[in-house]
Amino acid sequence: MHWKPGVQIVQYEMWGRGIGAARPVTVVDDVSSHVVLYSHPGTTMVTRAIENFRSLGLSERIELGIRMLDPSVGQFREETSPYNHVLTITPQDSWHSVMLFWSSEWQFKTWYVNFQSPIRRVRHGVQLHDYALDVVVRPDMSWSWKDEDEFEDLIARGFFSVDQVSSIRAEAARMVRTIESAGPPFCDGWEDWRPDPRWPAPQLPNDWFDVTRMESGTG
Repeated sequence: MHWKPGVQIVQYEMWGRGIGAARPVTVVDDVSSHVVLYSHPGTTMVTRAIENFRSLGLSERIELGIRMLDPSVGQFREETSPYNHVLTITPQDSWHSVMLFWSSEWQFKTWYVNFQSPIRRVRHGVQLHDYALDVVVRPDMSWSWKDEDEFEDLIARGFFSVDQVSSIRAEAARMVRTIESAGPPFCDGWEDWRPDPRWPAPQLPNDWFDVTRMESGTG
């Protein structure tokens, strides 16, 4: 079974053995080939990330990230998501998602390729582990790496297994080829997508922290 368009679920960004962030999203499409989720601007999410994390130096971020592999480190706090419209396209069983960002007035800003673990379905939504490395793709299809230094530092510290590094590097090379050839989903017209105006802004369920894994074949 799959979620129907308009259903509200939770996207869990895991860190180590615990939740790093939980954000409410709306299902746009959920089929055998991919899951597409919409993040409304200004929704309330919860995060265990440290405030002003990005203002820290690389070594400080890495040390803090390693400490936070322990789910008891840090406290959850509510946070308002940025005032951007965000669409996330995740192929089934893949090691990446492709995100589109628009301004609050629906001016298309950028594509963003996020490298991550294949998603798992849990009670309230989908769960993934972020792998630090990203690609920013501008509207003219020029591109650049993001957080490559962080990714390489994590590799040096043994954060990833050999198999994970191999899978991430292979996926990154494949996605660069896709970007440079303007292959799917970059050629599919997603920049013109708009949500159903009847969809309300999603909210986290009261028991959002329950990440019980769903049995195979359920949705």
